[in-house]
Amino acid sequence: MMHIPVLNQLETRTEWISFFRRERSYAYLTHPLCLIDLQTTFLQITLLEEDMLDGRQATKYSLGSKSSIEPIWKMIKACNWQLSAIISGLDELSFGSNARDNAFPDIHRELTVRKFFAKDKQLLAPSLIGPLEPLLATPEIWDLKAVCRLLSNGQFSDIEFMPSANAKKPGSQKPVPIRSILLKVLDSPSGWSVSLSKHTVLLSYTSKVILRIAPYLKKPAPRLKEAR
Repeated sequence: MMHIPVLNQLETRTEWISFFRRERSYAYLTHPLCLIDLQTTFLQITLLEEDMLDGRQATKYSLGSKSSIEPIWKMIKACNWQLSAIISGLDELSFGSNARDNAFPDIHRELTVRKFFAKDKQLLAPSLIGPLEPLLATPEIWDLKAVCRLLSNGQFSDIEFMPSANAKKPGSQKPVPIRSILLKVLDSPSGWSVSLSKHTVLLSYTSKVILRIAPYLKKPAPRLKEAR
């Protein structure tokens, strides 16, 4: 898996110069949350959300010129070297059926902007790519992200794999394939849903209950460090 660096921000001239001097100008930003990628003379910005489990929901912008990288530099400088200002300006543009290509306001007229949806469903926020943090309190709303955190950290007192439990043959119950289910939910969240039954969380796929989970929100004990 390719390692993608995570930067805090791109809001100063020094930060932009450092970014462009990388072997590949490609990184996650946490403020604002996005993925930024310089491809030859085009700058691509993909807006992300912390709870987005399908990268194809992300809005993506492509800014640049076929002839030179100069229009990008002029745009960044005109926005006072602030990525947040660039994104605010993009949000103000009109992208109707007859305005797919735009000129950025008050910027070099050779710079064009396109808006579309990302095509990579595995494009996730950095917090979802790494280990999922344990739940510290019962969420107000049980959603897929909360259930994934629950499963990833083993925060349950009881869990039942319903397809196996409902099998007609006695003794046919199999171990709960937690990791497999977790990966399926993260990879393709469409069709999965969460509901409650008293104190039990139900994870369903296409309206069929797959897991019955009794949450136990004790924080997992930290792993012991190896002695040196």
